[in-house]
Amino acid sequence: MLARRLHPFHALAWGLAVLIAVCPIARAAAPPALVNPDFAFPLPGDFVTPANAASAGLALADRWLGTTGFENPAATLPRGLELSPLFQRVSRQDISSQNRDFEQVTGYPDAAGARYAMAFRQWGITLYAWQPVLRLEEFSYSAGPLATPAFQRLLTSQREIRAGGSVSHAAGVLRIGLAGEYVRRDDSYETHEQSGDPSAGDRLIDMGGDGFGVSGGVSWEKDVDRPWGSWFGAALRYGSELTMTGTADERLALGDTTYDFTATRDVEWSGGVSGRVTIAPATRFVAGLSVRSGADWKGLDIGTTTGASWSAGFDWKDPELPWGARFGVGQEKNPGAVEEKAGLLSVGFTWVSGDLVLDAGILHRNLAHGDLPRSSDDRIVASVRIAL
Repeated sequence: MLARRLHPFHALAWGLAVLIAVCPIARAAAPPALVNPDFAFPLPGDFVTPANAASAGLALADRWLGTTGFENPAATLPRGLELSPLFQRVSRQDISSQNRDFEQVTGYPDAAGARYAMAFRQWGITLYAWQPVLRLEEFSYSAGPLATPAFQRLLTSQREIRAGGSVSHAAGVLRIGLAGEYVRRDDSYETHEQSGDPSAGDRLIDMGGDGFGVSGGVSWEKDVDRPWGSWFGAALRYGSELTMTGTADERLALGDTTYDFTATRDVEWSGGVSGRVTIAPATRFVAGLSVRSGADWKGLDIGTTTGASWSAGFDWKDPELPWGARFGVGQEKNPGAVEEKAGLLSVGFTWVSGDLVLDAGILHRNLAHGDLPRSSDDRIVASVRIAL
């Protein structure tokens, strides 16, 4: 019996079995579930989350103006603290239109950003943290109107945090600023399938990594509170290579598999210009243009190419009244992304009482996913700013 067990054919079979079991552990390719179009995970590609309610209400037209310190470090800010919680909701019309019994979580409370500003004569210092990438969603459905019975539940979590500080200084008619920041990205993707397919089961993909960013900016202002007074800002940001280590855990009907992988998001450049012009004592027109380089994900064999966006809006606030309003529109394009295009529509409100400023903004995006019906992404942001 022992001789039969050690037959060369049996030895070869056992060797192949061991090799197959070991290979997934060393595999560096993307987990199949992550790049499977049937699951429609929103990677590659992302759209920026507004850092505060004022930016949300202006459809991001003020991103590079230098009035907040999050993206243009050439900010002129009075000493004070600002906190901005948000509520985020994604509506996946591209999935619900193709399947039955669609249900999804209404939305998630989270945080947009926070900053603390200080001013010393001609110097300005801002400490900040915000989440430019934030997408949380969970939905379930019965697959396709004509498919064999199959129930799917999918969860997505994309979160990128940037935390750092900026320093600015007046230089003649200009203000110049520099900033450095720590970057942390964590992604999670889950699929839970119940069907007669042997590949049905649970899949969990987690990956995370660290990097850094450096940015520089300038701003210029003249008679900002008088008719035709203006404020302009521009900034450029370098984002370092971001190496993410991940784990794929599959518990399927045909067997269980767990393996590690590595994905590296290449260096990314982004920047833009924003301008604000006072066209009436209480009314300001704001416009912005943003550009970003492509983001290649090595190890996943996915990526995007150069993208751009524009937005414009009106900011109305009569100094004799405690309240004001904002409105904005815009468009974004991110070639190569799962969701390549988005239209922007926003509205916002402000209320001022002494050293306390309360802002609220709603930013609506309609997301294009091929020829499927457009999905939507809504961010409701509130900001509390207190002078100290």
